[in-house]
Amino acid sequence: MKSLGTVAIMGVGLIGGSIGLALRQRGLSERVIGIGRNAARLRKAKQLGAITETTTQIERGVSDADIVIVGTPVQLVVEHVKQISQFVGPQTLITDVGSTKQTIVEGVRKLEQGLFVGSHPMAGSDQGGVAHADADLFANRTVVVTPDKSTDENACRRVARMWKALGARVVTMDCKAHDRAVSVISHLPHTISSVLSSQATSEQLELAAGGWADTTRIAGADPALWLEILRDNNKQVIRAVDRFLADLHKFRDALEDDNARVLLRYLKQGKQNRESLGN
Repeated sequence: MKSLGTVAIMGVGLIGGSIGLALRQRGLSERVIGIGRNAARLRKAKQLGAITETTTQIERGVSDADIVIVGTPVQLVVEHVKQISQFVGPQTLITDVGSTKQTIVEGVRKLEQGLFVGSHPMAGSDQGGVAHADADLFANRTVVVTPDKSTDENACRRVARMWKALGARVVTMDCKAHDRAVSVISHLPHTISSVLSSQATSEQLELAAGGWADTTRIAGADPALWLEILRDNNKQVIRAVDRFLADLHKFRDALEDDNARVLLRYLKQGKQNRESLGN
């Protein structure tokens, strides 16, 4: 694939840093500009090879960019996209990597300049920060692109090409449908993992082995980051929690009634869905 031109990344953490590494290792951009508030973290990202230059000034970082990727916390994305739009050209592609989409997509419909398309890479780790960035993080992983009626079609194709060039599989989805889906397959698991992990006593933790560790692994992610994700998608997460509780009560009642048929149905369906992932 030909060069993507100059790419600016605002927020060079795990996802932003992985994008930068992938761009550089795949020869997709010779100039990757890292933008952030913490100069020391930006220097670390440059030392690791995720970016080629750094700045703490938005205007300086994006003014020459062909593509701008916003990797800041979800509650800041709308504000940052609007700030970026003041300093870019009319054809500059702007995308984000936020875990929620409806608030963001609806919040940036009117920009001064630039073409915005929402994105959400379904990839990550419970270990945050650029130190854990991985150039292959997006390889064979799904990235959801969330255009709406006002989205420029060429911009949508451009952002899809970018993610595919990083090795990802691209799925296009309405932002509301996206938030409903991730409430079940991402936000609910994190909620359950956190609550389950918080219930264990110090004595019980001494007995914890692989099963407990596997089930609670994602509870180790940044609490402040996840607080804002859950708050932003709270209505969909509440619906997902309610559905889960209804099924959990059915499972509990089946245990009390020694209803092997119902218990086995849940266990088989759970095994089938898990094995369908192939990993």
